[in-house]
Amino acid sequence: MNSLKSIYFIILNHEEIELLLEPEERAILDQNPAPNLEKISTEKWCALHTLALAGQIHFLDQLLESGVSIDSVDKDGRTALHVSVIGKKEAVISHLLRKGANPHVKDKDDVTPLHYAVQVSALQTVKLLIKYNVDVNMPDNEGWTPLHIAMQTRNRDIAKVLLVNGADKDRKNKDGNTPLDLSLAYGKEFKSYDLAKLLKIVPANRGL
Repeated sequence: MNSLKSIYFIILNHEEIELLLEPEERAILDQNPAPNLEKISTEKWCALHTLALAGQIHFLDQLLESGVSIDSVDKDGRTALHVSVIGKKEAVISHLLRKGANPHVKDKDDVTPLHYAVQVSALQTVKLLIKYNVDVNMPDNEGWTPLHIAMQTRNRDIAKVLLVNGADKDRKNKDGNTPLDLSLAYGKEFKSYDLAKLLKIVPANRGL
């Protein structure tokens, strides 16, 4: 069984993947026992992304060796690194970065892997991405930086990591809100005072 056909069976037998496919997309797979990669990567679904989410590093590497770009995007502009971060697949994230995945790439909403890492409260992934020199102040298309998201999600540990690595606590989003504004918006039950104090006392000091 050749490598692409092996990948085909892994994908086709994975329940989560079957749920992603529309009838016409399943038909494409059924018609191609040794599928053309361009055909099995439809507008909705990319084999590389699917394998990354499934944690199938061996088969992911086979796709890369066959010529698939590690930074290829789906219809939402997300790379395999984006979706691995969203799925909190730490082993895949580390592997993709070692293989040369671009940690700075933005999806169609200008959201970076770091934004998503903060959103899903993946502290170790945040630290790892910072080691790859991502911009901690990169805004999405609404002006939200990772620190804005950390404040909204009330994640003190991630907020501290961002701050000591140069996050701008005074940066405003398109609504005119700073991270401090967001930390105060949720009330005492969300430890907003604690987060507000953190913004005032933690100095910016890249190199943590």
